Amino acid sequence: MNNDSDLSCDVLIIGAGLAGGTLARQLRLEQPDLDIVVLEKEVEFPPGLDESSGEEFTNYANRILQIGPYLRKNHYVSSGMRFFFDSAEKDLPIERMSEIGGKRPHPIPTYLIDRPAMERDLCELNRNSGVRVLLGTSVLNCGPGESPAEAITLDRENGHLVRTTAGVIRCKWLVDAAGEASPLARMLDLVPEDGRNPIAASWARVDGCLSLDALGDSAWRHRVPHWGRASSMTYFMYRGYWIWLLPLSESQYSIGVVFDRRHTEPAVGSGDELLAFLREHRALRDILGPDPTLRSFGTRKRLARLAKQQFSEDRWFLTGNAATVLDPMFATSSWLFTENNKLIGEFIKSDREERTAELPAFVHHFDIRVRSRYEKLLNTLGHYVSRGSFDAWAAWLALRTRVYYNRIVPDALEDHRILLKFSRTHGTDCPCDETVMGGKLARLLSSADRLTEEFVELIERDEKYYTHNSGVFLDSATFDQDETLMPKVYEPRDWTLEGPADERSYEIFCRTLVQRLIELSGGSWSEERFKDVFNPDWDGHQPLDEIYKGVAG
Repeated sequence: MNNDSDLSCDVLIIGAGLAGGTLARQLRLEQPDLDIVVLEKEVEFPPGLDESSGEEFTNYANRILQIGPYLRKNHYVSSGMRFFFDSAEKDLPIERMSEIGGKRPHPIPTYLIDRPAMERDLCELNRNSGVRVLLGTSVLNCGPGESPAEAITLDRENGHLVRTTAGVIRCKWLVDAAGEASPLARMLDLVPEDGRNPIAASWARVDGCLSLDALGDSAWRHRVPHWGRASSMTYFMYRGYWIWLLPLSESQYSIGVVFDRRHTEPAVGSGDELLAFLREHRALRDILGPDPTLRSFGTRKRLARLAKQQFSEDRWFLTGNAATVLDPMFATSSWLFTENNKLIGEFIKSDREERTAELPAFVHHFDIRVRSRYEKLLNTLGHYVSRGSFDAWAAWLALRTRVYYNRIVPDALEDHRILLKFSRTHGTDCPCDETVMGGKLARLLSSADRLTEEFVELIERDEKYYTHNSGVFLDSATFDQDETLMPKVYEPRDWTLEGPADERSYEIFCRTLVQRLIELSGGSWSEERFKDVFNPDWDGHQPLDEIYKGVAG
């Protein structure tokens, strides 16, 4: 040890939660000679904002972390995402609600993770592998109104110093995985206010609930014959907000509401208020049962967060919620920290191998990646309005899902090969920033949001917003197991195939919206007229009403 520190290590990770714990295990398995210390201020991990894992995390957990058997034994294997839609009066029983979900499990499994349990188990797995995990250990001067600058000294050449309740720790690489309390982000003022995504949430763990498979009639239960619905990541969709339902045991759920404050702001500031709000919805009232017991409660007034720098040539990094927080739907948290963790590992590996010439370009391109994914996932003004309509959400969800399996999943499964190739060959003066931030994919997603908002305006004008919210079932296999996209998921990424696949997805999306409008108006569909009027170039900003009127004749 150095005489000015009590402990020294190669890598110091602040935060032993899911992001920090998985990074410690990843580094230990990939670079076993690294000396790793993990700090965690908690002794027992409290429940937080729960969500399912995505395919990116599943692959990361199975292949890189080698914890697939642990997850299958200790956590639910998800039977997929499931969306339910209600009447304007919120009075439909669940068997009458329109539903989007699979009849059979998806070929790429995902998990419903009991987060505190997994975080505790990761501590033991890491300790057993030689990682020093210090629970109940805080970085000093990190309370409200205090300055982390008094506790952290960044020094690329001689090693960073972190003053903690366990003494002063010196490290070569410093990772902040401490969530929104991130001492590094606070010290360096990395998280500016961003009012573009005013999403808030309240959540609870509730005992005494009824299983989804105990509800409904026989015909409804047999509509999903393989696994049933009890192990689904379930969403109840409303105008301006949505409610999640994540099973933790046979009778305990994590239940929460996420809302856009531009459209609604329910009174859910306490556990009792949250339960009262949930009971305003017939289906949720049935699920809660006659005597639910509140086990924990949490709330967050502002979810969206983007640290403007997450990787540094000075050998510090952010991951998990310290780095980026977005709308929790679609398991975004597990995707984002999985990606950051892999990139941090690549940076440390190159640094150790003295390939320091690569590091500036790594920081440049990794920064482009984190900003790009944040911008693509931001909610537009009208996005939460569309969530409560089966017709609007079904089309948007199918498009986003096809893009996901066309680009994001293959990229994750090959550990970001193309990003790393560009980082190693382009330098820092390449046009990647402009190409990615304003590229064709970004413009496609922007066009899809615009057309969805136009669609909602049209169906609200004709009082058709809730028309198909009852009695419709859409098997998600029609888009999340797309016959064109699924075969290429496991193959090396080929950019020559991704463009045409996006063009096909965009055409399907526009056709779906127009078909719905024709159906709602009582008209007749003409594929020939659609082909005549439809402009496949989304950069042309073709209005939805123009396509609709052209098909309607």
